[in-house]
Amino acid sequence: MSFSWHTKGTNQDPKSKVGLNKKNESARTRMEVCKALQHIIEGGRTIDWIRAEKSQWISTPLHRELLYGTTRHYLSLQQAVTELLKKPLRDKDRDLFQLLIVGAYQLKYTGIASYAIINESVNACIVLGKPWARGLVNAVLRQLQRSAEAAQTEKPKDVGSEQDLALTNASSDHPAWLQEKLASQYPNRWQALVIANNQRAPMTLRINSTKVEPAFYKAKLREDDISFTETKMVETVVLDAAQNAETLPSWLAGEVAVQDLSAQLAANTLMALLPPHIAEPSILDACAAPGGKLFHLHERLSARFKTHQLFALDNKQKRLNETKIIGTRLGHSKDPRLTMLCADATKEDCCGDLQFDGILLDAPCSGSGTIRRNPDIRLLLKADHLAAHQDLQLQLLHNLWHRLKDGGTLLYSTCSIFEEENDQVIKKFVEAQVDATRVSLQLKYGSATSLGWQLLPTEKNTDGFYYAGLAKAEKT
Repeated sequence: MSFSWHTKGTNQDPKSKVGLNKKNESARTRMEVCKALQHIIEGGRTIDWIRAEKSQWISTPLHRELLYGTTRHYLSLQQAVTELLKKPLRDKDRDLFQLLIVGAYQLKYTGIASYAIINESVNACIVLGKPWARGLVNAVLRQLQRSAEAAQTEKPKDVGSEQDLALTNASSDHPAWLQEKLASQYPNRWQALVIANNQRAPMTLRINSTKVEPAFYKAKLREDDISFTETKMVETVVLDAAQNAETLPSWLAGEVAVQDLSAQLAANTLMALLPPHIAEPSILDACAAPGGKLFHLHERLSARFKTHQLFALDNKQKRLNETKIIGTRLGHSKDPRLTMLCADATKEDCCGDLQFDGILLDAPCSGSGTIRRNPDIRLLLKADHLAAHQDLQLQLLHNLWHRLKDGGTLLYSTCSIFEEENDQVIKKFVEAQVDATRVSLQLKYGSATSLGWQLLPTEKNTDGFYYAGLAKAEKT
């Protein structure tokens, strides 16, 4: 069954003049999510950009549920909605298509009553200034409702069929090239990766050891009836259920930060690689914003050394300013041992005359290991982006290598699971840089690759992350 649409006259419906109130706040939220989706789908913007530039479009739990949910399932929802339209909507009415996507997501993936979803979606037409489209939206969503209800009655007969259904659903939310890339590089695990990408990421906390002993903070969580799972790192816990960070105990006092477990391995790994004879290390975080790894590294350095110098480098002053705000809450930004520099890490003069005992290069990458956390990646990432990322990653490595002291260590990391951004980069760099030697790693999670260490989102509580250690030879 298909539905066409047409404009019923040019006079504005009187209902479009009704003022917004609490009852139709939901309709307004849908309008803002539709605008955000348009920026992502048609403008190539990321959810991070929405958060930074259009924060009102992602300001409430409902905004975030709708935006993250629709981007996670956009490809399959797009197909379902398109099949019910006889012809594409006009360019100026693409916001209506996004409205249908939002409604379709709720019908299929939430427990909200269908009549409420359809009613609020129809009301959103008025907020969008297109009351003539109410009939179209109502008709399409009612057909999707019937399809969703029919699907609910078709229960899997056994575990195998349930897994097959999960793979089928997840596959429909991945572009073909991405599935082919995963199948090529992970022939025995690509199905599990596709399914993992459609799951919601866990909420992991890093306890700020410069403010509170980890055991004391865990006791605070228990007192507040916040259940969690401990990890192999004493300062790290995974919440059993996600919640608003600001509701965590002593959040404003800076006793805790939200940071993925895989990302937390960066600071501990670099600390383990530092030459043992160093008493006052000078360390560079070369791509520091938004500061998660930076501040964790500062906390670990503070615990081990009486003094140190940690430099944070980023090429955007706005990002550094936002990093300082985060650091202020944690009590780090005014620490004289921490210096922030605004410069381009690909430029020879990025750090003046500074030389470092250790460098953390968390290089810009595809983010392919964080798709469950950043579902817009599957809509924006293209196959040819990987080669461009590799060029930049090698440029950063070669330039920063000259800033590393003889005998020093560089830890390279990405939140990618693709070898083009990981082992291939390290192979090319070591072949070109005669004084570079690969350092063997043994992390608490993940497994070894040919030249580094890989974590995957299929593992419990970890995003996809890659690490490789590089040592600079001493001059003879």
